[in-house]
Amino acid sequence: MRIFIAVAIASSCLMAAAPVDMVVTARSGSLEPGDIAVQQGKSVVRVTGLQRLNGDLADMQLFVLLDDSTRSSSLGTHLQELKTFLGSLPGATQVAIGYMRNGTFGLTQAFTADHQKAIAGLRLPESLPGANGSPYFAISELVNHWPSKEPTHRRAVLVLTDGIDRYYGSPDLDDPYVDAAVHDSLKQGVMLYTIYLRGAGYYGNSAFVTNLAQSHLMEIAQDTGGFAYFETFSDPVAIAPFLSDLETRFENQYRVRFEPVSGKGVEHVKVRTETPGLKVEAPSEIYVR
Repeated sequence: MRIFIAVAIASSCLMAAAPVDMVVTARSGSLEPGDIAVQQGKSVVRVTGLQRLNGDLADMQLFVLLDDSTRSSSLGTHLQELKTFLGSLPGATQVAIGYMRNGTFGLTQAFTADHQKAIAGLRLPESLPGANGSPYFAISELVNHWPSKEPTHRRAVLVLTDGIDRYYGSPDLDDPYVDAAVHDSLKQGVMLYTIYLRGAGYYGNSAFVTNLAQSHLMEIAQDTGGFAYFETFSDPVAIAPFLSDLETRFENQYRVRFEPVSGKGVEHVKVRTETPGLKVEAPSEIYVR
C-alpha cells in the first residue's frame, strides 16, 4: 500500500498544466509563427500555435454593458456614436446589450448577429446615483453567467461606466472586487474593454476618486488583454475615435497557444516580440487550469 501511494504522488507531480489559449492584438504589422515569446515568471514557455482570428476564425461575441447610474447627459451625446459602431461590425460578430444595476446586470438584448436588433436594445441610463454600487460585481456576474452557450473564438465586454466601486471604501488600488472581476474574466476567457463616463450624483466629482476609478478600469482591461479609454477626468468629447480604435483592434487579433510551466489559477505573464517593427498587446495575466 505504501508503494502504491508513493507512485501515485510521483505521477501527479509529473502532470503538466493544460495548454492556455490567449488572444493578443497586433498594433503594427502582422504576426507570424516565431514572432511571439511568452514568459511566465522567470521561465520562457513553449508557444505551440498562432492563428489570426479572421476568415473562418473571425467569430466573436461582444457584450455591451452600460451602467444604469451613468448620467443621461454623459451617454446621451454618445449614443448615436455607439449605434454607428455596432452597425459597422462584421456579420461574424454577435452583439448583446445589458445594463448594470445593484451589482448585477439586466439583459435588454440577447446575443444576435442582427446588429440593428442589438441597437434597438440601447436606451439612456436611468441615472440614479449609487444605483450600481460596484461595476465589478456586475462584471463578475456577467462573465460567470455568460448569456450564450454557443462556442466562439472570442468573448469580449465593452463596459461604459465611471468605474467607481462604492462597496470598497479604502483609498487604495488593492480592491478585492476588482481582483475578482479580473479573476473571473480570465477564467471564463473574456477580454474587458472600458470607456469612462461620469456617473450621476456628486460622489464622482472628486479628482482623486475619478483617478482611482480610472486606474481600476485600466487594471481590468490590461490584465485581460483589453484596453481602457478615457480623456482626463471628464466625459470624452466624442467616443467615435475610441470605437474606431476598438474595431481596428478586433480586426488584428491572434490566438496564441502555449504550454504553461507550472501553477494553477491566475498567473502573471509577459508577451514580447523581438521582430523589428512589430508591437503586440496582450493580457498581463492568464488562468491556468
